[in-house]
Parts: sequence; C-alpha cells; structure tokens
Amino acid sequence: MVLEGEATAEITGITEAPAEGARGHVDCMEIVQGRAHASAIPIVRVFHPEAKITHEAAIGSVDKKELETLMARGLNPEQAVELIVSGMLR
Repeated sequence: MVLEGEATAEITGITEAPAEGARGHVDCMEIVQGRAHASAIPIVRVFHPEAKITHEAAIGSVDKKELETLMARGLNPEQAVELIVSGMLR
C-alpha cells in the first residue's frame, strides 16, 4: 500500500494455518509519503503444532538503495519513486 498527502490507513491482515503441514508467509509493505499515516496489524493464527506461518512488515519510505540504483540508471527521483511504487502495486 502507498499512502500520500493526508491519507491514513489501518491494515489488518489475517493469516491462518489450520492443519498439519500448513505453511505460509505474509510480507506487508506500506510506503508513507508526505503527511500520511499507516498502521499494520498482523493477526497470525496457527491451529496445529506442525503448522508454521511467518510474518514480516515494513512501514516507511522507499528503499534508499533501490532509489539510488534507479537514479544511477538515469531516472530522476520522482520517476524512480513512481517505478518502485508501481512495481509494488502489481
């Protein structure tokens, strides 16, 4: 999710592993620009001792290394951010 300007969002993700051998991974990423605010609430439920779920969350700005890489290839900062954001939303 990408938030800009005055936008606010609260994201609740629920992931469940109900059976033996169930596996899952959730990777949540929110980019906040301007005066936007974001909250992420992960709910991970495992109902069997031989099931496993992992969760990773990141809230913040565009990754500096990705931005620098794209700028080194000729994009200006705005174009680089737009490309990163559009790639996330696909």
